[in-house]
Amino acid sequence: MRIGGGSAGGRRVRGRRTHRGEVGLRPTSSRVRLAIFSMLGPGDLSGLNVLDLYAGTGAMGFEALSRGADSAKFVELNEKRCKEIKKAAEELGFGDRSTVLRGRCERITKTLTRNFDIVFIDPPYANNPFAEVIGNLDGSEILNPGATIFAEHSSRTALEDRYGRLERTDSRRYGDTEISTYRLVNNEETGT
Repeated sequence: MRIGGGSAGGRRVRGRRTHRGEVGLRPTSSRVRLAIFSMLGPGDLSGLNVLDLYAGTGAMGFEALSRGADSAKFVELNEKRCKEIKKAAEELGFGDRSTVLRGRCERITKTLTRNFDIVFIDPPYANNPFAEVIGNLDGSEILNPGATIFAEHSSRTALEDRYGRLERTDSRRYGDTEISTYRLVNNEETGT
């Protein structure tokens, strides 16, 4: 996997291969990753904090750091992948701006305290934890005003148009992959 832009653009993030019988890694394709960052608009991401849930290789968080994000927190259940993300962060020069948490995203999203501007959610396609995970994000105070969530899912998985204060603002399909974008709206915008 190569980083598409920014200070580490073109550099490869190395990770171990999956083995037979192991739940496989399905990294976000470079096409989809670049489309997501294009949705964020031109310019760098300086001043923004990123949360990469179901991080896998860490591709989304690393792409954000390469494009200037102040920090990235990676959440991954697999212990070996957590070690690989830490190693890759150091190799890319992002070690001081990266934090890796091992555990279930459904639990960790209940305990986070840092404020985030961008959240990437990319669980295995066989799972559909979106209502719980997005509900946890909405129910906490960890999202900055105007925060954006990118939920990557199978095009066969239907997501809600709204989860509490998080409203779907866009949905784009790339083959079997769909990206649903949610934005945190404040009470004045919702009329509540």
